[in-house]
Amino acid sequence: MSELQRLKSSLDGIANSTKQVASGLESFKSKFGTQISQVQSSIGGSAQRKDQEVIQALQAAQKQVESASQALQQAAQTASNYGRSI
Repeated sequence: MSELQRLKSSLDGIANSTKQVASGLESFKSKFGTQISQVQSSIGGSAQRKDQEVIQALQAAQKQVESASQALQQAAQTASNYGRSI
């Protein structure tokens, strides 16, 4: 196998793995969002600062998961495009 073929194969592998991880993160994000909503409902309108901190921390984590998924999808697309171009 030539160096070019190995590179293409590596890029395809990276793109596929990255897509799978991104898909898993999207699934997790959806379930996590449901769980956040449940926690928020359970806490209700509590005025305690700790309750609000929990919800804010969970929501911030959810946003980071979404950002990570988007970054992985972009990386997969870039690797795939590069592999096809060489």
